Amino acid sequence: MNVNEFMTNDHRACDEQFANLENMIDQGNFDNGISMFEEFHEHMIKHFDMEEKVMFPMFNEAQSEGCNPTQVMIMEHNQMRALLNKMKSAIQVKDKNSFLGLSENLMFLVQQHNMKEEQIMYNLVDNALDSQEVINKMNEI
Repeated sequence: MNVNEFMTNDHRACDEQFANLENMIDQGNFDNGISMFEEFHEHMIKHFDMEEKVMFPMFNEAQSEGCNPTQVMIMEHNQMRALLNKMKSAIQVKDKNSFLGLSENLMFLVQQHNMKEEQIMYNLVDNALDSQEVINKMNEI
């Protein structure tokens, strides 16, 4: 398995959690929604950490010149973190409309971000590094 496959599988797992969370909140089930949000939030932060603490530093070290999209990816992660924090606040006060509005924004950002990673970033990593070494280190997170 290469980094692109490994991380794309993780994207899909996050997407599935997110869809289930949105459905739960849309149905007004905040009791289960809060714990589901916590699981989703932890998964997203772990995903960001695998990239920011392992993959990106390894890639940056190996990359001497040319295209280096890691700073853009980190900026987008920070935008998603901010939205997740706002969503957490909305879910805590059981504000369904606010939560769903924020989740629409997050979905749009995630879709655009994942496309860039899956079509560009992960391929650059697979071409520049030993994919299995990167995956092994990310699994330590």
